Amino acid sequence: MTHFVCAPGTGGTVSGAGRYLKERNPKVRVIAGDPVGSIYTHYASTCQKIEGFPYKVEGIGGDKIPTSLHWDVIDEWVTVSDKDAMLMTRRLAREEGLFCGGSTGVNIVAALEMARRVDDPEALLVTVLCDTGERYLSKVYNDEWLRENEILESERVTVAHLLVAKNGTAAPPLVSVAPSATVRQALNLMSTYNVSQLPVLDGGDGVGAVFEQVLMTKALEDHSLLDQPVEALMDPPFPVVDADVPVDRLSALLSRETPAALVRREGKLAGIVTRYDLLHQLAGIH
Repeated sequence: MTHFVCAPGTGGTVSGAGRYLKERNPKVRVIAGDPVGSIYTHYASTCQKIEGFPYKVEGIGGDKIPTSLHWDVIDEWVTVSDKDAMLMTRRLAREEGLFCGGSTGVNIVAALEMARRVDDPEALLVTVLCDTGERYLSKVYNDEWLRENEILESERVTVAHLLVAKNGTAAPPLVSVAPSATVRQALNLMSTYNVSQLPVLDGGDGVGAVFEQVLMTKALEDHSLLDQPVEALMDPPFPVVDADVPVDRLSALLSRETPAALVRREGKLAGIVTRYDLLHQLAGIH
């Protein structure tokens, strides 16, 4: 059995072509793909008009009953969401090199749905690739627009992304001092690598943290502190987060009182991320 699958715009394509095909072969089944939000599917089954709601696929479906649509020709209706339609449209371009519009996505999704239902190895499904993708460069083929309309999921940015972004800096992934290092050594390291804080590590674990402003203020008051071990002046250690933790969770963790976090990968400390690094990521500064 042959199935003709097409989404109705003004109605002419699906019902006009469908009527012609049925005149040649009465066994042909005509399937209409309809966007979620259009009123056509409900009207076809109840003959009652309802209020539709907005959808993003253009040129098909509608909120008015068209006189050009021959309802008796259509055997079945398949509703398709904006997300399914547009992701299928993108897939056609990516995998098949077919640059089409969003209504083509509706047709293909509906055709694949029918293909899964039909239990006939001799069945033939025919659909239509509509329009051209050139008309939808700012929508269907625009990642930002798709994300704004909750069709394309936002990229999951993790703490590991922040570490990768820091690879171009002069500082090693993790600059630290031991508890026995002197205040002078800590300040020299901060100056060398242009950082304002250092984790204090002992045996691979964070045991404290020192801050440039605090050390300098205390050393100016008492010069002898420059040769004292940092463990005598250190603050509590920075929190530790796993590299695969989403950045939004890191946003809630870092504050003025907690300006940095140590990053753990495969059980070992692999780096440090600061509020400065996080701000650059959120602002898109590279």
